[in-house]
Amino acid sequence: MRNLLLAAAFACALTGCSQKPAGPPAIRVGTEASYVPFEFQEGGEIKGFDADLIRAVGREIGRPVELSNSEFQGLVPGLKTNRYDAVISCVTITEERKKEVDFSDPYYDAGQIVAVRADESAIKSKDDLKGKRIGAQSNTTGLEQAKTLGGSIVKEYEDVNMAFQDLANNQIDAVINDEPVSRRLAAVKPGFKVVGEVFTKEQYGIVVKKGDAALQAEINKALKKIRESGELQKLKEKWITNPGK
Repeated sequence: MRNLLLAAAFACALTGCSQKPAGPPAIRVGTEASYVPFEFQEGGEIKGFDADLIRAVGREIGRPVELSNSEFQGLVPGLKTNRYDAVISCVTITEERKKEVDFSDPYYDAGQIVAVRADESAIKSKDDLKGKRIGAQSNTTGLEQAKTLGGSIVKEYEDVNMAFQDLANNQIDAVINDEPVSRRLAAVKPGFKVVGEVFTKEQYGIVVKKGDAALQAEINKALKKIRESGELQKLKEKWITNPGK
């Protein structure tokens, strides 16, 4: 018996049966981490409102979250090819997008606004963009809106920060983009300002693969808890309403 026990212990050491059982699988989440204050990289970590929110969702579901940075236009293809289980990146819920993917319940109300150089005086709102050079990020509702405003040129960018760089260099006259992001950028960079009012009504949702009703339901249940506990409001205050306080 003693020899049998020793043999079993030796076999256990070889096969790793003394190791703790694996935990629940991580939720693999894609994001474009260049969209302050929602998602950005700092010190090798992805931070921001969306980053904190999806980690809170994972906590409520009982699964760790693995956030990966990608270009915005690569997020939905990554979802479809099973690189990601979900996407969070200020993705506006639209009927067109619903044909390709499914969304969680909305978690943030947003809209588009015009940003210009700080010394610009002729452009006071979207109504002044006819004949102007307008920049916007590819595959976004901002780009869709830019194409309706009568600009002489609508230029697409992979990254909205590239659009603002061209704005600073007088290569374009205005940028159409999500209001919280443009307002934050204008607040920290004196060369820009936002003008006029938010002129669309949009809502962000967490994206899952078409037909993934199980994960969609888990995310919605988690969002409900986070909203009702007041944690969602605290995240808004931390990252958007009162950043740095």
